[in-house]
Amino acid sequence: MTTPSRTLCARPSRVARAALAALALLTAATSTGVAVEAARADVARADTAQERPTRLDPERLERGTDASVPYRAGLDRRDIVEDGVVTRVRADWFQLLGTRPDGRYVVLAVRGEDHSVRTIAPGGRSSRVLLDDVRGSTALLGSDGTTVVTERFRGRPSRHTVLRAYDATTGELLGQRKRRGYTTALDASSTTVVLAGENGPVVSWDLATGDGARVSTRYGYRADLLNDRLAVFTKDPYQGGCTVVSTLSDPSSELWRSCEEAVVEFSPDGSHLLTVFKLADGLGPSEARVRTVEGEQVGRYRVDGYLGQLLFEDADTALLEVATEDSSGLVRCDGPDCELASDLGKGSPYL
Repeated sequence: MTTPSRTLCARPSRVARAALAALALLTAATSTGVAVEAARADVARADTAQERPTRLDPERLERGTDASVPYRAGLDRRDIVEDGVVTRVRADWFQLLGTRPDGRYVVLAVRGEDHSVRTIAPGGRSSRVLLDDVRGSTALLGSDGTTVVTERFRGRPSRHTVLRAYDATTGELLGQRKRRGYTTALDASSTTVVLAGENGPVVSWDLATGDGARVSTRYGYRADLLNDRLAVFTKDPYQGGCTVVSTLSDPSSELWRSCEEAVVEFSPDGSHLLTVFKLADGLGPSEARVRTVEGEQVGRYRVDGYLGQLLFEDADTALLEVATEDSSGLVRCDGPDCELASDLGKGSPYL
């Protein structure tokens, strides 16, 4: 019988135990360091991927389901499309203002000398005049679909704007307000209109009393009464003005600030923003971003051409009208994942 070696079976000395412990600690530390560095690398790669724009080319995208919200479509821009249903608007030109609670579209339509606000049933089964003789006016349908506000600017005898608020179902005049300079309605409900002067302030107009209350001294350019959101410029954006997004009820509660971007749309629940470069002009921007209302970027999109309509389909899914030299279409994007949400169209003749 062979006797086991005492050297192999003997306990290690105190020095040896210390050395083994030190080696274990060193190994653990090295492993932890590797893991930490790997985690940091993963985060860095994720950040880089998030910052890197998704290139949009309609003819290279797979066809998804039709967009579930209405948008203007067609080469002559005379159609409204929603869930694949096409509604032809009989007008030389029209602006889609939105949808009433009963599902009818509200449009500002121009047909020859006739300028009117009309309601149209999806599919074009019926069209009705809501407001006649709005020549020279711009119009807005409030985010809850109940109120239409028209703005008519006059340069004489002094620069002023006349705003009128109407019931979007009956056409009844709910209130009228005259303000100096150029004034824009930002949003409206059955009780309130939020408006802004060309250099501020932002005012909340109570339709029941006719009174106006100052909300902010800054120039407001986007508002959402349903979700308590406001976007303002701190000063003229061409002079370095920055975007500030806040709650409408407390404009001092800043949610996000940017000196490079402007908000073009709030999502239906107010949780996300669609933004473009603040001084974008021409045919349209070539890049857009989706951010949370606190400013976290969740999508960045770029096109070799230009972007037209920019919409939200739901809380964080964007619909981007893309035009390139070779093709066009409405693109649906959720983060970096994009697909075609309309039929593929021809390239833009302007590129």
